[in-house]
Amino acid sequence: SYSTPLPRSTLDSLTDTFPPSAADSLAVYAIVRDPADVPDFMHRVLNDYVPAVTTPPPIWVTTRAAVDACEICERDWIPLSYHHLIPRGVHAKVRRKGWHDDWMLNSVAWLCRACHSFVHRMASNEELAREWFTVDRIMEREDARVWAKWVGRVRWKAR
Repeated sequence: SYSTPLPRSTLDSLTDTFPPSAADSLAVYAIVRDPADVPDFMHRVLNDYVPAVTTPPPIWVTTRAAVDACEICERDWIPLSYHHLIPRGVHAKVRRKGWHDDWMLNSVAWLCRACHSFVHRMASNEELAREWFTVDRIMEREDARVWAKWVGRVRWKAR
Protein backbone atom coordinates (compact mmCIF):
# COMPACT_ATOMS: atom_id res chain seq x y z
CA SER A 1 0.00 0.00 0.00
CA TYR A 2 1.37 3.37 -1.06
CA SER A 3 0.55 6.89 -0.01
CA THR A 4 1.63 10.05 -1.78
CA PRO A 5 3.92 11.75 -2.05
CA LEU A 6 5.98 8.59 -2.40
CA PRO A 7 9.24 8.61 -0.45
CA ARG A 8 12.29 9.27 -2.62
CA SER A 9 13.71 5.83 -1.73
CA THR A 10 10.54 4.10 -3.02
CA LEU A 11 10.55 6.17 -6.19
CA ASP A 12 14.23 5.39 -6.77
CA SER A 13 13.69 1.66 -6.26
CA LEU A 14 10.82 1.71 -8.77
CA THR A 15 12.67 3.72 -11.41
CA ASP A 16 15.84 1.63 -10.99
CA THR A 17 13.95 -1.27 -12.59
CA PHE A 18 13.38 0.63 -15.85
CA PRO A 19 15.39 -0.81 -18.74
CA PRO A 20 17.89 1.59 -20.35
CA SER A 21 16.00 1.25 -23.64
CA ALA A 22 12.92 2.84 -22.03
CA ALA A 23 14.98 5.84 -20.93
CA ASP A 24 16.48 6.12 -24.41
CA SER A 25 13.01 6.02 -26.00
CA LEU A 26 11.73 8.78 -23.72
CA ALA A 27 14.72 10.91 -24.74
CA VAL A 28 14.41 10.11 -28.47
CA TYR A 29 10.76 11.16 -28.46
CA ALA A 30 11.67 14.34 -26.54
CA ILE A 31 9.57 13.42 -23.53
CA VAL A 32 12.68 14.00 -21.43
CA ARG A 33 15.76 15.97 -22.49
CA ASP A 34 18.26 13.37 -21.37
CA PRO A 35 17.96 9.72 -20.27
CA ALA A 36 19.35 10.83 -16.90
CA ASP A 37 16.16 12.91 -16.41
CA VAL A 38 13.93 9.81 -16.45
CA PRO A 39 13.88 9.31 -12.64
CA ASP A 40 12.62 12.86 -12.04
CA PHE A 41 10.06 12.49 -14.84
CA MET A 42 8.84 9.15 -13.47
CA HIS A 43 8.64 10.52 -9.92
CA ARG A 44 6.01 13.02 -11.12
CA VAL A 45 4.18 10.32 -13.11
CA LEU A 46 4.14 7.84 -10.23
CA ASN A 47 3.01 10.44 -7.68
CA ASP A 48 0.03 11.18 -9.96
CA TYR A 49 -0.62 7.54 -10.84
CA VAL A 50 -0.63 5.97 -7.38
CA PRO A 51 -3.63 7.92 -6.01
CA ALA A 52 -5.58 7.28 -9.22
CA VAL A 53 -5.29 3.52 -8.84
CA THR A 54 -5.43 3.22 -5.06
CA THR A 55 -8.35 5.52 -4.24
CA PRO A 56 -11.43 3.37 -3.74
CA PRO A 57 -14.43 4.22 -5.90
CA PRO A 58 -17.47 5.78 -4.28
CA ILE A 59 -20.05 3.34 -3.03
CA TRP A 60 -22.75 3.87 -5.65
CA VAL A 61 -25.27 1.78 -3.77
CA THR A 62 -25.57 4.54 -1.18
CA THR A 63 -26.50 7.09 -3.84
CA ARG A 64 -29.09 4.71 -5.31
CA ALA A 65 -31.11 4.72 -2.08
CA ALA A 66 -31.90 8.41 -2.54
CA VAL A 67 -33.40 7.89 -6.01
CA ASP A 68 -36.70 6.13 -6.66
CA ALA A 69 -37.12 6.80 -10.40
CA CYS A 70 -35.15 7.62 -13.53
CA GLU A 71 -33.86 11.14 -13.12
CA ILE A 72 -34.87 12.08 -16.68
CA CYS A 73 -38.16 10.33 -17.50
CA GLU A 74 -39.22 9.72 -13.87
CA ARG A 75 -40.36 6.15 -14.54
CA ASP A 76 -40.18 4.27 -11.26
CA TRP A 77 -40.99 0.71 -12.36
CA ILE A 78 -37.93 -0.12 -14.45
CA PRO A 79 -34.32 -0.91 -13.50
CA LEU A 80 -31.86 1.95 -13.21
CA SER A 81 -28.15 2.14 -13.91
CA TYR A 82 -25.73 4.88 -13.02
CA HIS A 83 -24.50 7.31 -15.64
CA HIS A 84 -21.26 9.17 -14.97
CA LEU A 85 -22.25 12.77 -15.58
CA ILE A 86 -18.64 13.45 -16.54
CA PRO A 87 -17.78 10.34 -18.59
CA ARG A 88 -14.81 8.38 -17.24
CA GLY A 89 -13.15 8.31 -20.65
CA VAL A 90 -12.54 12.06 -20.53
CA HIS A 91 -11.53 12.46 -16.86
CA ALA A 92 -7.86 13.03 -17.78
CA LYS A 93 -8.79 15.74 -20.28
CA VAL A 94 -11.21 17.35 -17.81
CA ARG A 95 -8.41 17.54 -15.23
CA ARG A 96 -5.88 18.84 -17.76
CA LYS A 97 -8.22 21.55 -19.06
CA GLY A 98 -9.55 22.41 -15.59
CA TRP A 99 -13.20 22.12 -16.63
CA HIS A 100 -14.28 20.71 -13.24
CA ASP A 101 -12.91 20.13 -9.76
CA ASP A 102 -11.83 16.57 -8.96
CA TRP A 103 -14.70 16.08 -6.51
CA MET A 104 -17.18 16.37 -9.41
CA LEU A 105 -15.59 13.66 -11.56
CA ASN A 106 -17.46 10.74 -10.02
CA SER A 107 -20.88 12.34 -9.85
CA VAL A 108 -23.59 10.12 -11.27
CA ALA A 109 -27.22 10.19 -12.30
CA TRP A 110 -29.48 7.17 -11.97
CA LEU A 111 -31.11 6.57 -15.36
CA CYS A 112 -33.14 3.89 -17.05
CA ARG A 113 -31.46 2.18 -20.02
CA ALA A 114 -33.46 4.20 -22.58
CA CYS A 115 -32.53 7.57 -21.05
CA HIS A 116 -28.93 6.48 -20.49
CA SER A 117 -28.65 5.62 -24.19
CA PHE A 118 -30.34 8.89 -25.16
CA VAL A 119 -27.81 10.94 -23.18
CA HIS A 120 -24.90 9.22 -24.93
CA ARG A 121 -26.54 9.77 -28.34
CA MET A 122 -27.22 13.46 -27.73
CA ALA A 123 -23.55 14.49 -27.36
CA SER A 124 -19.99 13.23 -27.42
CA ASN A 125 -18.32 12.32 -24.12
CA GLU A 126 -16.26 15.51 -24.30
CA GLU A 127 -19.36 17.66 -24.86
CA LEU A 128 -21.18 15.86 -22.03
CA ALA A 129 -18.26 16.70 -19.74
CA ARG A 130 -18.04 20.34 -20.86
CA GLU A 131 -21.70 21.30 -21.21
CA TRP A 132 -24.11 18.64 -19.93
CA PHE A 133 -22.63 17.55 -16.59
CA THR A 134 -25.80 17.70 -14.45
CA VAL A 135 -29.30 16.35 -14.96
CA ASP A 136 -30.65 19.91 -14.68
CA ARG A 137 -28.40 21.05 -17.53
CA ILE A 138 -29.39 18.05 -19.67
CA MET A 139 -33.05 18.87 -19.07
CA GLU A 140 -32.51 22.45 -20.29
CA ARG A 141 -32.24 21.00 -23.80
CA GLU A 142 -35.46 20.94 -25.78
CA ASP A 143 -34.67 17.52 -27.29
CA ALA A 144 -34.15 16.07 -23.79
CA ARG A 145 -37.49 17.43 -22.57
CA VAL A 146 -39.27 16.04 -25.64
CA TRP A 147 -37.53 12.69 -25.15
CA ALA A 148 -38.41 12.55 -21.44
CA LYS A 149 -42.06 13.31 -22.15
CA TRP A 150 -42.25 10.65 -24.86
CA VAL A 151 -40.31 7.88 -23.12
CA GLY A 152 -42.11 8.57 -19.84
CA ARG A 153 -45.30 7.34 -21.52
CA VAL A 154 -43.73 4.14 -22.92
CA ARG A 155 -44.93 1.09 -21.00
CA TRP A 156 -42.85 -1.85 -22.16
CA LYS A 157 -42.40 -3.19 -18.65
CA ALA A 158 -45.26 -3.80 -16.24
CA ARG A 159 -45.63 -1.50 -13.26
